[in-house]
Amino acid sequence: MTNWCRGPSTVGRVRIVIAGGSGYVGSLMVPGLAAAGHEVRVLDPVRPGGDVAWVQGSAADPAALAAGLDGADAVIHAAMARSGPDGVPDPAGSFSVLVASVFTTLDAARRAGVTCAVVISSLSVFASEPVPVTDRDVDEASPPDAADVYGLAKRLAEIVGQAAARAHGMTVTVLRIGWPTTDSAWPAWALPGLPEPAVIRCADGTPVPALAASDLTAAVLAALDRDGGFEVFHILGDDGSGRCLSTAKARAQLGWQPRRR
Repeated sequence: MTNWCRGPSTVGRVRIVIAGGSGYVGSLMVPGLAAAGHEVRVLDPVRPGGDVAWVQGSAADPAALAAGLDGADAVIHAAMARSGPDGVPDPAGSFSVLVASVFTTLDAARRAGVTCAVVISSLSVFASEPVPVTDRDVDEASPPDAADVYGLAKRLAEIVGQAAARAHGMTVTVLRIGWPTTDSAWPAWALPGLPEPAVIRCADGTPVPALAASDLTAAVLAALDRDGGFEVFHILGDDGSGRCLSTAKARAQLGWQPRRR
């Protein structure tokens, strides 16, 4: 297998499969990827909005993945688990979607000869108690320490990605995103289910702009241009102050920075 991530800047039009592309995060990036001229295919149990190719199926289903990945250049795993009626993530469902389906997706990619993968992770890999992540000095070298269901599942998903890169010669890029939102709601975080858009702040009151959909899309495209091995990047909005969370590694290695300011 060739360890070669055929990125947009090198070959132009790229055939991209988004596992979980009908979900909230997937729906934020699909329009921008398609508008950039790439062939986007969504693999999801639910039909995506807009005019985009759709393969009905789960990221945990090897047969559906094999069909979806046929002829693809790259795969993005953005599948999300649903919370229970009380709003608390169900452990069995969360680990099935957030961990097991990452393994299944990357294994199917390997079998299909797709060597380029992006795994959408979260800053939730860091514990939020007793100190919120916005008030902690963390970067990509900081050991993740979340112990809640969602955060722990995301931690394990990253390990799965690292194992695939090492064992199969794949280029696997993990994007730990923070507070993704629509461009229209930016700089507030308009997560579905919130009564109104929220503004995230550091302990000193500095607002942390949410991650605009267009900036998320640009980060994904930059990740698709990366070639070789496993890397993790923090991808979030930035007010240019240099305070709170840093995107320095993404700037240095991906050439990415948020444009919405």
